[in-house]
Amino acid sequence: MKLSDNPIFITQKRLVHRTGVLAAILISALIGISLLSGLIAYLADPLNFNFRSPQEAGKVFYGWVIGVEILVLVIGGFSRISNVLANERKAGLWDSNRLTPLKPWQLVTGYWFGSPLREFYMAVVLAGIGLVIVLLGRLSPALWLGTQALIFSTALFFGLLAVLASLVAQRPQSVSAFLLLFFFLQFPSFTMPKFLVTNFLLPIYGMANFFRDTVDIDSADALDSWNGLPEVFGLPVYPIILSLALQLIVGVFLWRAVVRKTANPFQPLFLRWEAITLFAIILVAQHGLIWGLWRGHFLATADQGRYYDRESVLSIVHCGTLFLGTIVLAFSSPQPESVRVKALRLGLKNPGAVFSGSAVSLAFVLAAVAAVVLLTQCALSLADSWEVYLIAVGNLLAFFLVFSLLLEFCRLRFKRRALGFVALWLFVLCVLPFILAGVFSSAGIGKLSLLSPGVVALSNSHDENLDYLLGIVAAHFGIVVLLFLNWQRQWKQLLAKASAIQN
Repeated sequence: MKLSDNPIFITQKRLVHRTGVLAAILISALIGISLLSGLIAYLADPLNFNFRSPQEAGKVFYGWVIGVEILVLVIGGFSRISNVLANERKAGLWDSNRLTPLKPWQLVTGYWFGSPLREFYMAVVLAGIGLVIVLLGRLSPALWLGTQALIFSTALFFGLLAVLASLVAQRPQSVSAFLLLFFFLQFPSFTMPKFLVTNFLLPIYGMANFFRDTVDIDSADALDSWNGLPEVFGLPVYPIILSLALQLIVGVFLWRAVVRKTANPFQPLFLRWEAITLFAIILVAQHGLIWGLWRGHFLATADQGRYYDRESVLSIVHCGTLFLGTIVLAFSSPQPESVRVKALRLGLKNPGAVFSGSAVSLAFVLAAVAAVVLLTQCALSLADSWEVYLIAVGNLLAFFLVFSLLLEFCRLRFKRRALGFVALWLFVLCVLPFILAGVFSSAGIGKLSLLSPGVVALSNSHDENLDYLLGIVAAHFGIVVLLFLNWQRQWKQLLAKASAIQN
């Protein structure tokens, strides 16, 4: 079925046109023409402006054009798709459409491309005016082609994220919170633009690179530099290629998850192999970007390693790994009912069915993947950094196990109130120690947080007591044991009740 024949796309197109697109198009045209007139005024009388050349003026005015275009197409498109899906789910139209002969991918495509048509029209107008500015400013057409390719690929990527978030979120407000969270996580990448993967999924560095006249590969040593090509395990890569590749790969997994969730709302978003593969791809890309800082000599002595002073990078990456693992585990965790049915089919004397079907087993695999990828940073200096490596890996495993066990225990014990209790216990285990550390002016209390041992160990601070951090990790595994016993007992009670009803 062609997109133009898709009934969902046709319906969304009619709704967009019915609400009116002319005013929106004229607004975008007026913004673009205003910026174009500024460039024309400079070309007519350069003395009234502070630009040094037509190229500089063209870059400034075109930069404003693509800024507005991103605001309209990426953020506006995300909001439009999420609002449409939220309203249609609330009205029951989404479930009605699922019962039609349309295939799940056709249903997703109709909303994905049909809902943000007004924003697309506005972006096309701005892109056309931007091309005129590029030509009048005597800039390379590659600047326009590259930036427009990144803008539209990012719009497609965020549109798919909007569909995914709308299917997962229980409330429409949660979708907007998701967008705010993503942009909040983007801020650290501005201080280390070439070294954090978020700066390529949202391709700010790629767009900024097109505005440079020259590319300096040797400038990769500067953490705060926006110059040069990023390197993946020492190999220079053009930013546009890296951004498009990451968006395409992650987008394929998101597409599969959206289609699966549309076909069966009770399935987890990601299959096991998808969750592991997606986690590994993002983690490998991230560690590949920072590999050149140590080249396998992390925590080497000063005369052995060139990049001895990069103290915070790996700690930030470790925090990102914890966050990414949490998201993957949450989206891959099956509902207790599906695990219960599977366990009953295989027999109550087979507890392995419960374990293999839960997210707890996945937590072990994700921790193993993270441990292997982290090893690339210190493989050539493991004799000096084995304690730090052990603390970081233990912290990852303990955190993933605590989260997965806590999530499933709360779902079994509290059912609809589960997420609230998960948030409560994560606050107690992760955030409360930092608050108490501030209240009592004691850094040691802050290190008791479930987030702290790996972050502190990887901060490359040689005055830290690593034995103390190992003790904290061991205490965290004590929490894992307690959670596991309660998780196991909850499952036994649930299966015993189900068996009694079945008999």
